[in-house]
Amino acid sequence: MTAKVNLADLAEEMQAQSEGWHPFFHKPTGELVGVTDEMLSGSDDDASLDDYPEWEREGIELAKRINETDEYIALPSKWDIHEYSMMEDFCLSIENEKMRDVFLQAIRGKGAFRRFRDLADRFGLIDDWYKFRDEAYEEFAKEWCEENDIPYTNEPQKEGDEP
Repeated sequence: MTAKVNLADLAEEMQAQSEGWHPFFHKPTGELVGVTDEMLSGSDDDASLDDYPEWEREGIELAKRINETDEYIALPSKWDIHEYSMMEDFCLSIENEKMRDVFLQAIRGKGAFRRFRDLADRFGLIDDWYKFRDEAYEEFAKEWCEENDIPYTNEPQKEGDEP
């Protein structure tokens, strides 16, 4: 049986991705976990865990479980999510035609994310953007759950509750 995942937690994990970090969903518990490139390569290594610093051993053991069982599902990478498309959709949602055109022009070419955030801040739309982006990530997370037959909830997790 696959445990439920909280969509907000899943979306947050998807947003927090960085180079060298690989997040996974643990089907039996619903826990979101992650390992580094180093932990994954250490899990393939024939070297003893004693050859690694203590702080890294737990991660290598987790990476071994990820590689050796079917209990873990890799979350989509930041390249699968396309935050640029979210930004473009936000621009298209701006009702004022002139402002919408300014935003759409700003997101073309190198430096698009910085120019977009600067404009959103200058026009007082930065909070609207963050809300829009968070909702888009949650929708992406919901679709990912449905594609992978993972039950989900929108209920906020209570302090002290298990995932």
